[in-house]
Amino acid sequence: MRYTPKTPQIENRYAAAHADPQGAGDARPTAWQIIQDQGLVGKLGDKVALVTGGTNGMGLELVRTLAKTGMRVFFTARDPAKGAKVREMLRAEDASFKLELVVVELKSLKSVEAGARHILDRANRLDLLMNNAGIAATPHGFTQDGYEQQFGVNYLAHFYLFQMLKPLLLKTAAEHGVKVRVVSTSSTAHTASTVLPAGDYGTADPNGRGYEPGVSYAHSSTARIWFCNEAERRYGPRGLHAISTHPGGFASGLMDSADEQARAALARAIEMPHIRRIWKSVEQGAATNALAGVGREYDGHGGFYMEDCGVGRPVPDHLDWAGHGYKSWAFDEAGEKRLWLDSLEMLGLQDDQE
Repeated sequence: MRYTPKTPQIENRYAAAHADPQGAGDARPTAWQIIQDQGLVGKLGDKVALVTGGTNGMGLELVRTLAKTGMRVFFTARDPAKGAKVREMLRAEDASFKLELVVVELKSLKSVEAGARHILDRANRLDLLMNNAGIAATPHGFTQDGYEQQFGVNYLAHFYLFQMLKPLLLKTAAEHGVKVRVVSTSSTAHTASTVLPAGDYGTADPNGRGYEPGVSYAHSSTARIWFCNEAERRYGPRGLHAISTHPGGFASGLMDSADEQARAALARAIEMPHIRRIWKSVEQGAATNALAGVGREYDGHGGFYMEDCGVGRPVPDHLDWAGHGYKSWAFDEAGEKRLWLDSLEMLGLQDDQE
């Protein structure tokens, strides 16, 4: 059953900057500007965050930005050497940064579990979980656990990470009297497909034509929105809130795992004048997530979709690829509940709401 989300009536102070974009580096805010405008530089020293995919693109910028608030920031990396190099680079920028590397391969649920246990051993609170890492338009392939890799990495691995860290998130909210947040990076790509039926989770073949990379990415993007909606429904009353985001288009490294044809198509698209105008810098691309993660006006709110530093708005379902806003299938209570329960079953976990 599709529904209209209960969105908070929060004014987007950056709406004018987004109304007439002029390309990367224009007047649209960066993540750093968000932190400055919020008055949070060096103010969150008692808080702890985790960012997945923290070694390049938007993830790296989010790690840097959150560290500037004084937060203790855990970040994940597949390659321990690369992760260590990034940590040292950031510490060279500011020796006061509190950074901890967690080695996680999101194509392995065993690795996700080990990473979560490392955090549970090292942290006594967790205020922000930033589900940022992802892959897009990949050739047909599978995770180490046998799931189609875009669904497995973008959605299922992060769902498992959340399940592992949920007790710590809820404990933080209860013991410290604060609202904790989960922010999941989705995409405007969700406007191309709802979540596929259960039998197609691992095949991404809804049309009987074989694997379609774009469809798989789209349905994994919708799954990330559904995850936040259901998490809000289940845990919002206990102080755990979840927001999904579309950060915009920028050179994020997301397409690094795509095939050559898909990368070439993206390169051509970026050169189109109308795309070049809306294109962002990496620093600007991280702004919406930063605002969702620490913005004061979003404290205690969740279960909605953000883009361009504000709450997203609905667009007609008949638009092939909207590029902005959300389609009606982004909010589907029955689908959200079904996906949650199916995911628990895939992972061999019990439902804590029974």
